Amino acid sequence: METGVDVLGFKVAPLWLNEAVTRVLDLVARGGGQIVTANAEILYAAATEPRLAEVVHRAELVIADGMGVVWAARFTRQQLPERVSGYDLLHALCKTSSERKLRVYMLGGDMGVAEVAALRLTELYPKLEVAGAHHGYFTDEESDSLVAAINEARPDFLFVALGVRGERWIYDRKAALPCPAMQVGGSFDILAGRAVRAPRWMQQSGLEWAYRLGRDPKRLRRVMALPLFIWRVLVRRVLT
Repeated sequence: METGVDVLGFKVAPLWLNEAVTRVLDLVARGGGQIVTANAEILYAAATEPRLAEVVHRAELVIADGMGVVWAARFTRQQLPERVSGYDLLHALCKTSSERKLRVYMLGGDMGVAEVAALRLTELYPKLEVAGAHHGYFTDEESDSLVAAINEARPDFLFVALGVRGERWIYDRKAALPCPAMQVGGSFDILAGRAVRAPRWMQQSGLEWAYRLGRDPKRLRRVMALPLFIWRVLVRRVLT
């Protein structure tokens, strides 16, 4: 991966949203690559898991999907211009795809969710062409046939919503995929009306985690990664 802003040893691209779209379109032109939407939870996990660290280090593009990442950069006297969330980038890419006649594929979520999310996107961007949609309930053994089906559908971009295994799944198969791919977390559920985003002011102030926790207390274990991430950033600042 190219140089960027160093956050816990991982290089995050210092991009505005429109610049991130341009970079992704470059990957579309090249026919492949992985975009990692890095928040504090992902970078903390990568700092403690060698397998995930490899995924992030070798991604073609890492963006700052989280105010915690933006804060960490500024705390260490570096600059990330803004948070570029996976959800916002998804919409920006779909808008651009509808204008440029690019095809997208939706992979992941519960049964039927990807299809509903795709329908919502075509309502928002009427000229968007969805090459296909598939749920996330498949085994590793079924992945080869699924990749073959994606290749047959010939998308220009792949949105993935596979939870914790999403980043690793893309990494293991990106050489076989026909297009760039990005894990988009709970974006399909939001598009399908099964989840609600935090108010804009909470997103921008770094309090989105509190909103999500309030709506789903089972996220507590995941939220605990935030103070651990902050602690690692503080230690790294002292030692460097």
